[in-house]
Amino acid sequence: MCGLFAYVGSVNAVPILLDGLRSVEYRGYDSAGISVITESGSIETRKRGDHKASLNNLHSAVTDDQLFGLVGIGHTRWATHGVVNHANSHPHSSVDGSISIAHNGIIENFLDIRDELLDSGVELSSETDSEVIAHLAGNYLATGHSLRDSLVKTVGQLKGNMVVIAVATSEPSKVVGLRLGNAGGIVVGKNEDSAFMASDTVALLSHTAEVVYLESGQVVEIESGSFRLFDFNGKPIEGKSVKTDQSFRAAQKGKYPDFMSKEIAEQPEAIQRAIAGRVNLVSGELEMPEITLSANQIRSIDRVLITGMGTSLHAGMFGASMIESLARIPASAENSSELRYRNPVIGSNTLIIAVTQSGETADTLAAMEYASQQGSCQIAVLEQEGSQAARIADFTLPIHAGQEIGVASTKTMIASMTTLLELSIFLARVRSVIDVDRVKQLVEQISTLPSLVASTLDRNGETSDVAKHLAKFTDLLYLGRGSQLPIALEGALKMKELAYIHAEGYPAGEMKHGVNALLGADMPTVVCAPNNHLYEKMLSNISEVKARGGEVMAIVSDSDDTLERIVDQVIRIPDCSEFLQPFLTLVPLQLLAYTTALELGRDPDQPRNLAKTVTVE
Repeated sequence: MCGLFAYVGSVNAVPILLDGLRSVEYRGYDSAGISVITESGSIETRKRGDHKASLNNLHSAVTDDQLFGLVGIGHTRWATHGVVNHANSHPHSSVDGSISIAHNGIIENFLDIRDELLDSGVELSSETDSEVIAHLAGNYLATGHSLRDSLVKTVGQLKGNMVVIAVATSEPSKVVGLRLGNAGGIVVGKNEDSAFMASDTVALLSHTAEVVYLESGQVVEIESGSFRLFDFNGKPIEGKSVKTDQSFRAAQKGKYPDFMSKEIAEQPEAIQRAIAGRVNLVSGELEMPEITLSANQIRSIDRVLITGMGTSLHAGMFGASMIESLARIPASAENSSELRYRNPVIGSNTLIIAVTQSGETADTLAAMEYASQQGSCQIAVLEQEGSQAARIADFTLPIHAGQEIGVASTKTMIASMTTLLELSIFLARVRSVIDVDRVKQLVEQISTLPSLVASTLDRNGETSDVAKHLAKFTDLLYLGRGSQLPIALEGALKMKELAYIHAEGYPAGEMKHGVNALLGADMPTVVCAPNNHLYEKMLSNISEVKARGGEVMAIVSDSDDTLERIVDQVIRIPDCSEFLQPFLTLVPLQLLAYTTALELGRDPDQPRNLAKTVTVE
């Protein structure tokens, strides 16, 4: 996840670009850079890749050499491909210097494009996937295409979700930006003599009172005091203008009516941030630089105990399933409020993983304190690195989801799940349970997650239809098996939190032991039933519900042509690896709870009787 900013106007772009980057620095701060079209018509680029001091050092550099231009783009980076250094920092330029680009997203077919460029004689100067955009677009520019057409043709060769902004020497008075998919946004604004682009509305607050949000498949050209929108076929589009309401909190919502919908939509980016710095598509390796345990220490772990509360517990249950499946270490997840009081048997060979978004949840902290007294090694999976949990733990794994304001957690869960999946692969590799080829396969699968989640988000229509129906009931049942069980539990929790409907998450195999007595026409059942090794078992459970007069709403894989004929309504998710399915079934359950809440007139951002962080018992 990265921060973008662009400016075209009548005054020096450099200080405006730096101020804009400061506004979006929270999105990435290990590198920073700008490209400016100078008075001579050439592109001058300055960048720094030196972690948290990058933007300050960039400011010093451009001040010292008195860089000047009226048109420019800027970028703050959170490393995904390649280490933090000057070469990997954005913006990136073509070999001939005709174009400079900045990019947010992951190019899933990067390795294939990279090999094609190398075979054609192009010398790549970085390890990033982003650089290939500059070279491909530069080739199109060299054959007479416009900057806009060059970018559109370039992204037509790429797979993934992305935002790209660019300047070119052939069109020195404009900046072009485009968006493909849901991996990050781009907002456009103007005033009397200037125009701007940014990855966040907050960056434009001091410049304009109205903005336009770029949708997937749209391109924008900005020039001094104006901008024009097009689709990828070159057809002009009338952008819908939105008032920014010059307040920081309102601007944080951007185009969304509430924080809940915004944070659900940000999940592809949250995954990207959780991947950044750990997954290396070039080498096919996965690293956990935050964990400095020796190989022998990792091999000595004989048990993993994951603890958390609420949504964090459900993420932990998924993590325990992955650790057992991949690393083959006995693993379980336990509610922190129970763990802290039951005098558990843990010791120096037990790895404790605390999942806590805030790092301040009272019961989880108490469980961690107990584990410390027993001499257990602890890892905290969290968002707030300076929290109490981070101080107790031996190691922290930041999830990098970004600030979550909605009380009911969404993007922090999916980022926690991503981090736990990465940890599972890391442990498995160090323990030699899986080989290099298997790691590479898993890394390639993880790299597709942002696109898969974005594609799932695009299917909101099916979810809305189901939500309108479920809003009529007072009791709901959610069923899952295996790694889908914590997702079913989370779906039920979200429905309770947001819509105030009694919803019970349940292991599907446990139905005969009680829940069958409740089945009937007045309690619909929501099932997580993608194509996996438990699919046939889920078919049997669904038949049990139908035989007792119950309605069934099923989340199914695209390739499933069976369940639609059996159940009452389906919500489809893209086909993918079984390890990735829980991420995709999670999304429609979040949307289902959110949309049902709206149907019932609930406030999704502030559900009654709940708080974001539970700091007391």
